[in-house]
Amino acid sequence: MSKSPRHEHYLSKYKELIITTIICLFLTGIYDSINNQTAEIKRWYELMINIRAEQKIQGVDLESIKESIESFQTKTDQELTKHEQRIQSLERWSE
Repeated sequence: MSKSPRHEHYLSKYKELIITTIICLFLTGIYDSINNQTAEIKRWYELMINIRAEQKIQGVDLESIKESIESFQTKTDQELTKHEQRIQSLERWSE
């Protein structure tokens, strides 16, 4: 049985369609892979940003606590100095 030109035409058409379909599927796979990697990178980036923001907040909190402690210490030192002066003046008065 020999193939007619009409059969040859259909075979070449389907051959092109099959090759085109395979190429499209291959490119779709690459595209999906790139999208998945991009989504993973985006999640990692957002995680890193959140960690940095949290560290920044903790750093600010530590700095404000340090300032608060220093302020409290200064006020306490001033109060102690005033009390010492009062005690000394009372001791002098009682002599």
